[in-house]
Amino acid sequence: MSRKDVVTVASRVLSVLLTVSALAEMSFLPEFLHSYLHYANQGTESSAYIQYMHHYHLLRVAFLVTRIIGYLLMARWLHKGGAEVEQLLFPAEHEESPARLPRS
Repeated sequence: MSRKDVVTVASRVLSVLLTVSALAEMSFLPEFLHSYLHYANQGTESSAYIQYMHHYHLLRVAFLVTRIIGYLLMARWLHKGGAEVEQLLFPAEHEESPARLPRS
């Protein structure tokens, strides 16, 4: 296998793994939205606990959606490939050899 083939296979495998992770995260979305909507519908004159839980669940939903979008964008980038992905997954060796210390 050539270097390009190895990079293509590795990037596609990582892309599939990230897509599966995004789908797994999406399975939590109904639960998070239900919890958020439960506390959002409690009214404006609710206790401090209700307001805290409302904001807590809002943050959970926001970060969940951010994770899903991030996973999908990363999967798309890896699937497309390119020079950046090739350099990330299989960096070219430096042409210069590191300086050696003199032997004593």
